[in-house]
Amino acid sequence: MSTASRSACRRILWKSATTDPRHGAWCMSPISCARGVTSASTFRGVPARWRVRSAATATASIGATRPERRLRRVASPLLAWFGPRTLIEARFTWWPMSPGASPFWGGLATARLLLRERFGHPAFRVHQLKVLGPLLAGRSVLAVLPTGAGKSLCFQLPALMAAGLTLVVSPLISLMQDQVGALRRRGIAAAYLNSLLTRDQRRLILDRAVAGHLSILYCAPERLAALLRPLSRAGREVALLAVDEAHCIVEWGNEFRPVYRRLDRFRYLLGDPVTIALTGSATPATRAEILRVLRIPQAETVLTSFDRPNLAFRVERVRDDRERFARLRDLVGSPEGSSIVYTPTRRLTELVTRALLRMGVRAAPYHAGLTAGMRRRVLRSFLSGQAPIVVATSAFGMGIDKPDVRQVVHWGPPRTLEGYYQEAGRAGRDGRPSECVLVWQRSDWERSDAAAAVRRYVEAPRCRRGTLLAYFGEPAVACSGCDICGVGAYRPLP
Repeated sequence: MSTASRSACRRILWKSATTDPRHGAWCMSPISCARGVTSASTFRGVPARWRVRSAATATASIGATRPERRLRRVASPLLAWFGPRTLIEARFTWWPMSPGASPFWGGLATARLLLRERFGHPAFRVHQLKVLGPLLAGRSVLAVLPTGAGKSLCFQLPALMAAGLTLVVSPLISLMQDQVGALRRRGIAAAYLNSLLTRDQRRLILDRAVAGHLSILYCAPERLAALLRPLSRAGREVALLAVDEAHCIVEWGNEFRPVYRRLDRFRYLLGDPVTIALTGSATPATRAEILRVLRIPQAETVLTSFDRPNLAFRVERVRDDRERFARLRDLVGSPEGSSIVYTPTRRLTELVTRALLRMGVRAAPYHAGLTAGMRRRVLRSFLSGQAPIVVATSAFGMGIDKPDVRQVVHWGPPRTLEGYYQEAGRAGRDGRPSECVLVWQRSDWERSDAAAAVRRYVEAPRCRRGTLLAYFGEPAVACSGCDICGVGAYRPLP
């Protein structure tokens, strides 16, 4: 092949790649071709249809689009140039056409169309638009949105517009299962990797992800290492990395799940994809730590008000556990809808559940000591209304999508005010008046490692809502319901 012919091939390849509308602002440039077998890692981020290996694969893998037909025409001369008996791989590199270019095709207009057609919603909420705007433009985002604000949609919808895989780091198996099930019912190719799957099932899902048959893949942070090599070998690009329940980086990263502190390394090895971190509650210090660990200091931070006007907050002091049991029976036996009772230990979870059952109250326990099958049965019973009351540790919380929880009761003070607000936020997701009650006694402090902020919230005679908002760095608002501000502001349930 002459020098002029080689130049013509390069020009055609360049034009073919840059005019493919499905890849938006991303372009592909041939930087070199090598005789012999080259590593698949050289194709990182390059779809299989663009790889020239042999006459057979060039003919079979290239589709019928106009730019791909151009590539097919130049495949044979390239092979002839390097020799018919040699496996040829054209080496390409991918980079944005301009700094900060987006891996997503389309914009907000396309997103609105997908919202209606694939998710069945007529319009975005204001805070969702604030997240999607910078994200679709290719900028990383930290989204701190309250419970029930539609956080999941902020990465599920862009996954349908991405020129690569969307990888979601999720802390809980039940959360993965619920979201993947909902996506599949909408016809979206999604899967999850977790410890409940067999080795063959995990291999099958990895093969689908590598082959480009999945749009969204959920995994626990501990599974990220197993993903790196297959994705790298196949050149499968991760267009979007989503870290759901990102506050776990701070709460669990130091002791319980230290792999959370290594997410920055995984992000680097994945090619520094556009990243979105989502959480329902985070103080200014927590937000700064999330950005530091993920190494996205320039990320756009989207905040909404932490105030939940439909929630009434109450703190009640009792003399002993006998009085607390009696008060608990009165609380959970009165409201319509469902209730969640949070206890600090597994032992107390079982003890309180048995006591409520003896009192004639239908209740079920939930904690990490139960088998996965038992936890799934309790969750299904709670969501269906068969078990209206769940007594649980903090393991029951993230991803619980039940709108009619009328009451959340805490048996004693929680460890952190952040965790308390996260758990209390399970109530009233349908917008109806609901209450969050913390029942405590003096001896609780001897058995608790609660933070000083929790003690101030419990004991100080200040507006509960104002104390919570101040903790998250938000100015106080007119109280719409708490025991300190009086009956006039507190809205009891009918």
